[in-house]
Amino acid sequence: MNSSNLWVLISMIFLTYFLVSWVYKRLEVVNLERALIVTNGIRLLNLKHSLGIVLFGVLFYLLVPKFHYLINVIKIPRLQILIPFIALLVLCAWISRFSANRTNSFSESYRNFSEAWSYFFIRFAFLLCYEFFFRGVLFFALLEQFDLVLAIIYCTIAYVFIHLFDSKKEILGAIPFGVVLCLITYETRSVWYAFVLHLTLSAVYEISIFYYQTLNKQL
Repeated sequence: MNSSNLWVLISMIFLTYFLVSWVYKRLEVVNLERALIVTNGIRLLNLKHSLGIVLFGVLFYLLVPKFHYLINVIKIPRLQILIPFIALLVLCAWISRFSANRTNSFSESYRNFSEAWSYFFIRFAFLLCYEFFFRGVLFFALLEQFDLVLAIIYCTIAYVFIHLFDSKKEILGAIPFGVVLCLITYETRSVWYAFVLHLTLSAVYEISIFYYQTLNKQL
């Protein structure tokens, strides 16, 4: 696939998922907290994330093989990168746990373990595909056209734009987080490290939310 066709594909997929996110905003199913109190909310989120897996992951993996190395190869980075990465990993876990503990808008909702397993399995697969698109295909396609600083800026703008239907706190947080994920991917030449950071931030928070809002009430 040549550069022009790649950018057409990137634009189409980005716009498609942006429109899907807009529809979900209208449905008031923008995150797990809302999905837990909306009828069929978990199923709707699973559908959205499954669509994201196909759009961000499957399509680009099949159609753009030149970026396969970003997901097929995992190398242990040098200590100058590994130590800050571990520190960031701990920080992400702490921020997520702190945010979950501060959330006081828990509404009563009853779910079971089967829904939890299905949701988190699909959610985590989605995050890997999400990182493959944003910090993989999009970021490295930008690096072919611009220098590192501009590639990070443009990639982060796109990342923030896709979060426009989230809360103001998430939109603002996407700026420094997007920059960090670009840098770690650039240094490691792999999306797995960005994925692990994103997974930690999401998993600690969402598992806590699911427990507090559902399973905890069944004990």
